[in-house]
Amino acid sequence: MQSEVHYDVYEVFVQKDILTHHVHVGSVVAPSPDLALQVARENFLRRDTAVNIWVVLQQNVHRTSYEDEDALANQVLDKSYREVSGYSDNAQKWKRFKERAITIDDLVNDLKK
Repeated sequence: MQSEVHYDVYEVFVQKDILTHHVHVGSVVAPSPDLALQVARENFLRRDTAVNIWVVLQQNVHRTSYEDEDALANQVLDKSYREVSGYSDNAQKWKRFKERAITIDDLVNDLKK
């Protein structure tokens, strides 16, 4: 009687060169981590080169659910300064700031009084 082999899903991460981070490239199904590495090399690195490859059991990857709005709440904050369109009014904001800012001359004059 033949024993039943259990297959797990492994997520595959590849590092293209030593100065870059690992990037998720897909998933493989294998009965062990060693075979998952071998299958991942065959599937994802047959034509490409890389310096490192990781396989991680899918059940060990912790993630947020798509419905969990609290986990991604920082996306609600105004981050227009990161976008090109956010730079158009920076000159006006800087001018207003400089008009309100105290200069060294103002401090020296206040100390003399």
